Amino acid sequence: MQRLERFVVLMYDRSSAATGVDEARLDLFARNQRSYNSIPPTLAALREHAMRAAYQAGIIWGQVTNSNPDMSSPAEWGWTQKGEAWQIHWTTLPPIAASCQELTKCSCKTVCKGRCKCSQTELSCTSLCSCLCEK
Repeated sequence: MQRLERFVVLMYDRSSAATGVDEARLDLFARNQRSYNSIPPTLAALREHAMRAAYQAGIIWGQVTNSNPDMSSPAEWGWTQKGEAWQIHWTTLPPIAASCQELTKCSCKTVCKGRCKCSQTELSCTSLCSCLCEK
């Protein structure tokens, strides 16, 4: 898991010294002001993804030549059943936009528009913003 975390960190920032995804998230979001969509997933979400990938590669494809494969339930590997369909279980954590709204700040000189971080993420300006919008 440590190698996978480091690999994911490097995918999002080649020059990062962070070894874990949660540490990289903090660096990229809080210190470098990256948008929510350009930071790595949480460690919890990465673990869920790794479990699903292991299930598909190891359990499903690993038994492709068996006439009677021994399949475990996808529910044990990060999937949830809704009716007759299986859906991905991403994480139990709330979306980052909902949990970190107060950390968003823009550097607009007047009123927010266009390339503004608050406008792009559809969030209200906060007291950290330097714009003239109502806070």
